[in-house]
Amino acid sequence: MSTEYALYYIDEKDLYKNQTKEKKAQLEPKIVKMAKERGIKPTARYFYTYPSTIRRIIRKYESEHNNK
Repeated sequence: MSTEYALYYIDEKDLYKNQTKEKKAQLEPKIVKMAKERGIKPTARYFYTYPSTIRRIIRKYESEHNNK
């Protein structure tokens, strides 16, 4: 028997993975800025995603903006 523990209620529409491409593009600068200021893990908690996703977004954002 498996037991799932919910620490808090998260609405599915608030999850980063459920956002549209346009919304994700708007969130990326905010995510990068927050990660630089507060760190990767607090940013991941704030946006309800994994730290690896935050790292991927930072790499993608920096590579796109360093080439311009």
